[in-house]
This record gives sequence, structure tokens and C-alpha cells, in this order.
Amino acid sequence: MNGRDHQAVLQQSFRWPSRSVATSYDESEPQTRDIEAGAAALNLSSDAVHLAVEIASFEPHLSKAQRMALILLIMVALAASAEGSTRFPITGPQSIQPMRRLLSPMCGESFGVDGAERVRAAIDQLVGSDAAAGVIGTSPNDYKPLIYLVPYVYQHRSLAAEVTLARRLTALLNSEIRPFDSISPRDVASGGDRNELSDEQRLAIARVIAGPLTIISGGPGTGKTSIIAGIVKMLLRAGLDPKLIAMAAPTGKAAYRIGESLSHDLRGDGSSVEYQGPVTVHRLLGYSPTTRRFRYHHNNPLSASVVILDEASMLDLELMSRLLDALPPGARLVLLGDADQLPSVSAGAVFRDLLPAAGEDTSGILANNCVRLTHSYRLNAEHDIGGSIFKLTNAINAGNSSFLTESNGGTFFKRGSIDEAQFRGAEWIDAQTPEGAFFERWYSEQVRAAIHLQGWQNRVFSAPESGFSPPECRDLASIFDSVSRARILCVTRVFDSGSERINDLLHRRAASDAGLRLERDKFIAGEPVMVTRNDYERMLFNGDQGVILWVKRPTDDASLMAVFPHNGNFVAFNVAALKDRLELCYAMTVHKAQGSEFDSIALILPEKDIPILSREIIYTAVTRARRSVTIIGSKKIVEAGLSRKIERYSGVREQIAKCLIESQRA
Repeated sequence: MNGRDHQAVLQQSFRWPSRSVATSYDESEPQTRDIEAGAAALNLSSDAVHLAVEIASFEPHLSKAQRMALILLIMVALAASAEGSTRFPITGPQSIQPMRRLLSPMCGESFGVDGAERVRAAIDQLVGSDAAAGVIGTSPNDYKPLIYLVPYVYQHRSLAAEVTLARRLTALLNSEIRPFDSISPRDVASGGDRNELSDEQRLAIARVIAGPLTIISGGPGTGKTSIIAGIVKMLLRAGLDPKLIAMAAPTGKAAYRIGESLSHDLRGDGSSVEYQGPVTVHRLLGYSPTTRRFRYHHNNPLSASVVILDEASMLDLELMSRLLDALPPGARLVLLGDADQLPSVSAGAVFRDLLPAAGEDTSGILANNCVRLTHSYRLNAEHDIGGSIFKLTNAINAGNSSFLTESNGGTFFKRGSIDEAQFRGAEWIDAQTPEGAFFERWYSEQVRAAIHLQGWQNRVFSAPESGFSPPECRDLASIFDSVSRARILCVTRVFDSGSERINDLLHRRAASDAGLRLERDKFIAGEPVMVTRNDYERMLFNGDQGVILWVKRPTDDASLMAVFPHNGNFVAFNVAALKDRLELCYAMTVHKAQGSEFDSIALILPEKDIPILSREIIYTAVTRARRSVTIIGSKKIVEAGLSRKIERYSGVREQIAKCLIESQRA
């Protein structure tokens, strides 16, 4: 969320007529300049500083020191929201380190020695008095831009969103669901596949049958997708109309992966039942970009008896609340995800908040609704390759960097140079951002084979209005499988270690290989591409991945088109029509890779430590790999990332507990 987004959010909370800041904002003021410089380091623009000064001007009686404390308090609230928190500690012992972290970049030389600490004390005094009562509320029912509920500060909108989510979740938990009388206890205990499902998986399916809300959390390869298939089979066996089963994921890629796996499982089960294909959450809820409204809500609910949502850790506070609002009475909601992965890009860590906190596995408020999967089928700890990745993910999740120095009995390999990389199992190269040698190897061993496989780079596919023919669909599926086998993951888009530079390097290498001119050919047949912005007209969504291929329409000559999977078939669009919504994805950010899986990944870490580098970033990247993960970065940078765990401050768990208690009293 950039500065303008934050400005819109706070202005919506403020609801006062906007007035010019020309008389209250002085760019020449040294402290203002220091705040602006620090704002950039906190992912905020100068617009945020303008907004903070403007809001503070509505308290004209404040002293200069109090006004500066209020301005910086507003900036702290904005920075916390930019980091994904819905609230932030500003008073008491628990606030000391978090406040120093956000205030220090903004309290430069003009604030004097220990400026951040003195400002923190001034904010403490300000919120402890009624000096800024027009801006800072002290009750959940106050209608002020900021709400101070000891020891946290909320933006009004964030607090309202938490309360709304808690109420909707409580209503779901208290709802009466339709029983499935046709399912016997034996069926529930086995999930219908007693030779395939583990005890954990059978418990998860039994929870779905028994209650309105089921939360299933598990790491890589723990069988979450198999559980989806087991749930669907059980529901079909119970006689539920397939059209009443809705499946969704936050991204198009994740939805496609569910559909592929489910189709394979149901075919293997001998089932020929037609069911609703998985879609993105926005599409499920009927979001309109023109009106910025959702078609489905409590007055017009979804026509589904069971809603299954995969990759739920990616869902933010607002979208989760929208989903709950659209559930019809008596419906079941199933949430699957990995609580250790990166949380949503926008504010909130709802999936993590819904799981019992550490030490609460048997006493948490939603403990009976949650199932944790611990056994990994994809990363077999007893197998050399799977075992090395399995042990690496466990070490990363624990913040343990000892694997960088100790002998691991052959399960994890430190390579002395790029030349020693084998792209097998788990390996780490103690190096700065790789240059030509690494990318030449990656292109030769991971990219070229996919592009040139069976001459697909020069093949022309026919795409009539009815879609590609079954034989061509099979070939396209093979192409997608080949191109999706390997990917380079980056922490950021920018810098030498970013996805933009690496995509450019590999594109140049592909162009040279094909004898093409870069200035003429933005994309080359066989290259992987990704949608960067939602395109509702074509039903393409941010993060959807495709392949550039030669395609011929019945009335046109063959041309380069971007081909994407869609509802069991494929769709093709002219590259020019997608304009700036399309980019190469030989390399992609870890955030964009969520919901995807690859045989091999290479994680390129930045040369210098940056705030976005975290344990969750590294964990999420490594868990995208099925067979091979290569980490490239200095020991210092790896250790810095593992030591930094994302801390999102949220009151969702408290709000749910409060709403449940109130509902029991009613």
C-alpha cells in the first residue's frame, strides 16, 4: 500500500472536509524533511507526511511538541498498516522496541540526541491525556481517525474491519448446518479412501462433515490438496449436488493447481461427475472493478453449501470478511493454508490469527475447528533429496542457521562456487548476486530444454472460437508442465538481485539463442509470462502465469499470443491486447510465487540486508520446491533473513473471543 492508498484510508476514517495543507505543511522545516526521509525507508510516500500534518492541524491548541508527537503517531499508524498490522503497540514495555524501530528512521538530526526515545515519551503523554481528543478516540465506538485502546493504536477502519470479521465468524460458528445422514461413521473415519489418507487427513475431513468451519494448516507436501479431493468425494458420496461445492484460491495459479490435482484424483477414483472449477476469490464473489463492489454478500449470498478456500494465508482481513459475508445460512467453510508462509500483502494475518496460539492447541477458542498436518509426503525425510529439503524447511521455520556451518550428513550441501551447483536436493552457495556463469547454467539446464522440447517453440497452434482441440490441449498441458518445472525466485523486483534484471538477462539469452533482435521482440515463443494486474474483461488475474506461443485464429495469420489455462482448456490473447499487464517470469518475487510449485527453484538473496527480507520470505521460497532448491546469498544475509520474523499486530483473536462470549450470553 503506497502513500496515496494510506491517505485515502485515513481520509475515509476522518470523513472531514479535506482542506489545503499549504498553510500547515512546511517542507523547509528540518523536522519535516527528516520525517519525509524516514517515511521512504518505511515504504511511505511524502503524501503520507502531508496527510499527517493536515490531520494534526485539526488540533490547533496543541503545543509545537505535542503537534509533532501527533504527526509522528499518525505516521506510525500508517507505517504499521503498510507492514500489514491492523494495530500497533505505542505505550507500555511491549512498545519500546517496536516504536523505536518505526520512529528512528523519521527522527533524524533535527530531533536531537535520542530523538526517537523523546518522541516516544511525548506520544505516551499525548495519548494519556485528552489533548488530541478530536483526532484520537479512546473507545471502540468513537468515530475518530485513530483509536487508542491501551496499549495499541488502531486506524478507525482497521478496528471496524476486525470487529466485522469477528461478528461474521461468530455467526458462522453458531449457525446450524445441514447434516449428512447418508455418511456412516466408518465413511467419515476413512474419508472414503482408507488406504490413501492419513489419520490427520481423515480427522480434517471428519471436522468438515461435523461443523460449519474447518481450518486446516500444514507445510509443504502435507496433503492439503489431497484433503480437498477427499472432501469433494465425501460430499458427492453424501449426495450433495456438485454445483453446491465452490472452490477458490487467492490467485489464478493456485486455483488452476487445485483444479489440475482434483481432476487427476477424481479420474483416478473413476468419477465422471462435473463440478464447479476452482476460481479466484474475487471471481467467486463477483467483484466488479467498475463499481468496486461485490455481487455476492449477505443480501445476495453465494449458491453454495460448501466453500473450500486454498492458500488461505494469502487472504487479507477485508477479503476474508467479504467471503464470510457472502456465505449463505447453513453453509460450511473450509480454509486450507500454511500459517508459516508469508501472510497477505494487505493488512491482516487472518489465517494465522484463526489458528490456536502457541501452547493453545487444546484450549484455543477455535481449537476444535483446527487441524494441523505434520507429515510431508512431497518432502520425504527418509529420502536423500526430499530429506534435505524437509530438514532445511524445518531449520528455516525455527530460525536455525546452524545448517550453514555444521555438517549435515549429506542432507544439505554448501557449494564453494556457482560451478559446483548441482540443482539437486538442498544446496547453498555463499556468494553475492550471481552473474553470467550462474545464469548461463540455469538457462542451459533449466530453461532451454523446456523452450525447445519437441519443437514447441516454432509450432503453430490453432485456436477456433470453440477453443483448442483435445490433442492440442494435451500438448499445451505438456508445455505448461515443462515451462513450470523451474523458476528463479527473488526477494524484490528491483536491485541487481531483483526479478526485473534477471528476467532481462534470461530474455536476452533466449533472444540470442533464437537469433532474434531484442528491440523488435519483447516476447519470444516458449517464454513464461505473468499477468501483473487484474483484467476482468478477459478474466485474467494478477499472478496468473502463461506461455508465449504461436497461435492462429481462423481468420488471421499466426501471431505470438499469451496462452493461459482456463477451466480445463486454454485461452489465447494477443500480446498487444494485454499491453502493460504482462511481464516475463523466468524470475518472479517470492510474493508472486505463493500458490505455485516447481520442481526446481533458485532463491537469489540481495547483496545487502533489507527490511523485507525475513524468515517467512525464505521459508515460502524454499517450500515452492518439489525436488531442488538452490539458495544464493552470503552467510551474513541468510542469517539476517532467518533472524527477522514478520511481526503483524492484530486484535482479531481477541475480537473473536469477545464476540463468542457475547453470543453465549445472549
